[in-house]
Amino acid sequence: MTLLPDPADLVRSAGLPARSHLQRVLASELVRLAELPAAPSSRAFLREPGSFESALRRDAETRGGAVIAEYKQASPSLGPFAAGTPMLPQLQAYRDGGASAFSILAEPVHFRGDAAHLTAAAPLAMPRLYKGFVIAEAQLAEAEACGAEAVLLIARVLRNHTAAFADAARRRGLEPLVELHDLTEVPFAQAAEARLVGINARDLSTFTLGVPTAAPLRKAFPEAVLIRESGLATPEDARAALRAGFDALLIGEALMRSADPRGFLERIFADLRQESR
Repeated sequence: MTLLPDPADLVRSAGLPARSHLQRVLASELVRLAELPAAPSSRAFLREPGSFESALRRDAETRGGAVIAEYKQASPSLGPFAAGTPMLPQLQAYRDGGASAFSILAEPVHFRGDAAHLTAAAPLAMPRLYKGFVIAEAQLAEAEACGAEAVLLIARVLRNHTAAFADAARRRGLEPLVELHDLTEVPFAQAAEARLVGINARDLSTFTLGVPTAAPLRKAFPEAVLIRESGLATPEDARAALRAGFDALLIGEALMRSADPRGFLERIFADLRQESR
């Protein structure tokens, strides 16, 4: 088992601009770590595909695409754009609309998230991603304690420690979803033997959007579930991303802003069915 680096050293070594959104979030997480115990794991080492990966693969095969539907109330760039949205009705709408899994924000300061939200979502019996900014074992312990099936690992932050964090996640029974922002980060995910690989269209330093494609990722990760994250404002955007070769999509802001999140998701899958005829 590889020891994880000191969190403060890890954040410094990431070399992010001091005023970037991501650096601000990491700085607040460093403060929060003082309140989090790195409890021992009670789960078995994860050696086989877990329920999160299995749900995405099932829907990608049977419907032509899977959706990880996200609950978040705020972001550093948008502020509290969906503050006060009741969580359980929102997640119920996601499930009824055909979502394959949930992503739930755990970072409290900039995203108004809470690990307790993952625990509260358990009765809906859907796989849950702990969406946080992991830089320490204590956050993996928090993800395990709240019942998450999967955990986000950001390669831009973890860099050559990504594999060590993925191993630490699996030792807690957590499925690591390794998030990339450009192709220079591919080797970090390969070293981590990632089975879930996300590419974020949003630059977390500037929060500007690009349009990633799946082809180079499929070449690098022929067996992985490829996930497009961010920048999907409409069902048509979602369909185009799946057509571009992604297996799954992570959609947050558009669903949180939608007056009908269930209908938003249903339109994605209706479009997929029409295309398959």
